[in-house]
Amino acid sequence: MKMILSLTLMLFALTSCNEPIETKFEHDGVSLISPTDWKITDEENFENEGYYLAIEKEGLNSSGLLTITWLNNEVELNDWRSLIIGELKKSTPFENSDLAFGSSYESKYNGIKSISTDFSVTILNLKHSGVIHVFNKANKTFGVVKQEADEDNSENKKGFELIEKSLIIE
Repeated sequence: MKMILSLTLMLFALTSCNEPIETKFEHDGVSLISPTDWKITDEENFENEGYYLAIEKEGLNSSGLLTITWLNNEVELNDWRSLIIGELKKSTPFENSDLAFGSSYESKYNGIKSISTDFSVTILNLKHSGVIHVFNKANKTFGVVKQEADEDNSENKKGFELIEKSLIIE
């Protein structure tokens, strides 16, 4: 009897210690995978005019953050990029900071031609870098903002790559 009880408890312990799993996000023809050590921390539906999604690397000292915002119509990309920059400047962590933006340049995000802008800022005495990608696809306009502490670059790389490579827009 003790043997059966011990085996049952061991089996229960093994099955209840599941590894964290990747999270699949799907909305409005847009899907992606959030890595196991990242978490979707914010979502907002703009009354079917668009959507906002934030994904952050989990952990006390983690700094990876990726946001994707889209509009359900196409707008001029430089206007969209300027709007995103304006919103970043007004956001709490960046107010009265050394937030600086580079010039725009042509780039790609997951193989999609984009207009991109790099930025840098110091937050809590840590240098952060980021990039904004804006592009049109499937009659939508997208803005992807990626940001991280420079010292966390190697820890965040695989997560950022998985999110980017898994992005499907239909």
